Amino acid sequence: MRVDVRSGFRCQHCGKRADNSPCQECRSKPPHQQCVFTPGTSCTYQDCPFPSFKRRSCAHNFVVYLVAKDGVKAGITQADRYVSRWAEQGATHGMIVARTPNRRVAGIVEDALEAVVPTESTKEWYEPLDRPRTKLVQAAHSCRKELTGSLEPFSVLPADEEALEDRIVTVPVHFTGDDTTVTDLPEVGIDEHLQSEVLGVRGQILATAEGVVNFDHLKGEQLTIEAPAEYLPATGVAR
Repeated sequence: MRVDVRSGFRCQHCGKRADNSPCQECRSKPPHQQCVFTPGTSCTYQDCPFPSFKRRSCAHNFVVYLVAKDGVKAGITQADRYVSRWAEQGATHGMIVARTPNRRVAGIVEDALEAVVPTESTKEWYEPLDRPRTKLVQAAHSCRKELTGSLEPFSVLPADEEALEDRIVTVPVHFTGDDTTVTDLPEVGIDEHLQSEVLGVRGQILATAEGVVNFDHLKGEQLTIEAPAEYLPATGVAR
C-alpha cells in the first residue's frame, strides 16, 4: 500500500481549511459539545439546546460496555453499533454490562463504573491483554458492585459465572504480524511517504512492514492512500 501525508490542514468535518480540527465553527455544534463527551455530568437532556441532534444521536437505546485492549476499559455507544465501536477502538474482546434508554443515563452509569474500571485507553499500537476473557469477567464482577441502587435496573450482568463469560464477544482481528515489532516501527508524519506491505489494522492504526499510519494522529491532514492493482484481490469489485 502507498501512503502520502501532505501539509494543508482541513477541518475533517466540514472540509474547510482551518488551523484545527474541528474548526471553530464546527466546535460550536454537536458532536463537539461537552454534553456529548461527558453526558453523565454535562447533559441537561430535557432542556437540550440541540433538539435535532438529541433526536438523532442521544434519545436512543445505549449500551455501557467493557472491552479488552492492553487493559480493560469501559465505554458507551448506541445499542445498534457496539461491535463496530469496539473494532474502531482496536479492541480484541468486549461485553455489554448495562443497557440504558439514552446517552445521558449511559453516561451516568459509565461515571459510576469509573471507580473500578478506566474509561480512557491508549490510541497507540499495543500488545493485546493476556487472558482477556478472564480479565473481562473479573472487571464485570467489580462493575456489578457499582450497579446497585438506582443503577441496578440497567444492569444486564447474569449471576451465573458461565453465563457471564458467554456474554463476551470476540472482535475480528485483521493482523498477521508481530505486535512487539510493530510497536518499534516509525510513525508516518506530515510530508512523508510510505510504500510497504500491509500487516493489518488495529482500530485507527494501519500497520505495515516498514512503518505505521496512525489515522487518529492525522485528523485533518491530507492523505492519499493507494493499493496497486496487482495486489488487489481478483474479485468483480476489484476489477
